[in-house]
Amino acid sequence: MGLFDRLYGKAESPIPDPARLRDELFASVQSGDSRRLERLARANEAAVLAHFRSWQLVPEEIRADPSAVQAYVHSLVTIAQLFDVRLGHPELMAALTGPADGNPIEKWQSALRRSRELLAELRYDEARSILADSLIDSRGMTGTGVDSLLPITHGLLAEAYFHAGRAAEAVSHLEHALRCCERSGDSAGIAAYLGCLFEAHRYLGQAEKAAGFADRLAAVTLGKDASRWRTRARIVRAGEPLNRVVAVVDGVTGEVDEVRPTGDMRIQFVFERNRITLRPAVAATARGQELGAAGRYDEALAAFEEASAADPFDPHSRFLAAFSLLHLGRYAEAEAAYRSVEELAPGWFQCRADAWLAGELAASRLGRDDLAALTQIQDGTAPPERKLTLADRLLDRRPHLPPALLHRGKALAALGRPADARAALEAGLASDPEPDVKTRLLVDLAALTEDPAERAGLFREAIAVGGNLVAAASASVALRLG
Repeated sequence: MGLFDRLYGKAESPIPDPARLRDELFASVQSGDSRRLERLARANEAAVLAHFRSWQLVPEEIRADPSAVQAYVHSLVTIAQLFDVRLGHPELMAALTGPADGNPIEKWQSALRRSRELLAELRYDEARSILADSLIDSRGMTGTGVDSLLPITHGLLAEAYFHAGRAAEAVSHLEHALRCCERSGDSAGIAAYLGCLFEAHRYLGQAEKAAGFADRLAAVTLGKDASRWRTRARIVRAGEPLNRVVAVVDGVTGEVDEVRPTGDMRIQFVFERNRITLRPAVAATARGQELGAAGRYDEALAAFEEASAADPFDPHSRFLAAFSLLHLGRYAEAEAAYRSVEELAPGWFQCRADAWLAGELAASRLGRDDLAALTQIQDGTAPPERKLTLADRLLDRRPHLPPALLHRGKALAALGRPADARAALEAGLASDPEPDVKTRLLVDLAALTEDPAERAGLFREAIAVGGNLVAAASASVALRLG
């Protein structure tokens, strides 16, 4: 099986009858099945190239029906765009738009290609200028090319505004793009712009409007996707948390309380914020992570601060900035940074435990050597034997340090020493741990407990602590598993 087959499924068979081929291609366009459309196009590439011009003549039986004509023309344009972008045959689009020399549609398409390049480079002002000029130039133009390019242009403008931190200005362009898709019957475009409007209003904190678009998405999607959008609408309308944990089961995302666990189920817990992260912040954060991995913490910190400035709601750049401050020995600043993470996204990774650690370092109750040892134990890739040795050495200096006892217990459990692991975890619970570490201690202890009643009690306590969100989520699912 080739790469294309792995990505798009089993290849289609050639269709010798041109009329049937056209009908199958059009059906894929109108159902929004872009994968089958591409499979059909690839399997019948020569036939489409040979017969496309004859298909440009709208069948007589539908010419009196404007909506049918519009759907027919939309299908032609979609097929031509596929051949241009995916198969390297611009001649079909040229057949629809006429000669390139001086052709306004060709000029418009060139502007869109350039604007996409600028957006990828995060050059939003330049992209907006090109796109705005294209809209001005298109005034008074009509035809299938205009109908196809207009929503794309508004969508790209919305992207340029949104990721530049101007979500309110993106909304009108998204609404315009959505109306264009509704007029043309572009189901895939309708779903895409409904989703974008959901995210834009969500970012702006406009819960009721965001929930309304989630409701509309539920109405135009099927199966599990529709159910997920209904759930999201309900959560947003009720007041979406700044941060929560959701479960991914077999690639499908759902709320933790929706999981019906089975013994062989593989679950991944991930964070779901009430806002997506703006692209410049993502790029700056990635650059900072590369610098931090190389030990260049001052430069990494500058990149994380750049990310935070690009997106004032992003917790992750601040989380990594706090980590950099720890390693620069600026402990009080690190503690303040972790507290700001908690304000933006309560329970983000282990920010609560890390804030406690930074506070202990700032108060000189722990030292740089302790930080280095904990970093190796928590984040290093050493085998359990080595982590156990490191934990024991740290506990020789700090006999009742809760995170060291937690990781000692983990190492012992991994080494097949459940009784010793249980003793370490119980000692950690007796050492007055802060809530994040306490949640993890309780969950790890429950996993080693054979008595069902005791195990259930530990899981319930872990949920009630309100510390580590991922550990609490795993406890919730484990309770239902029994």
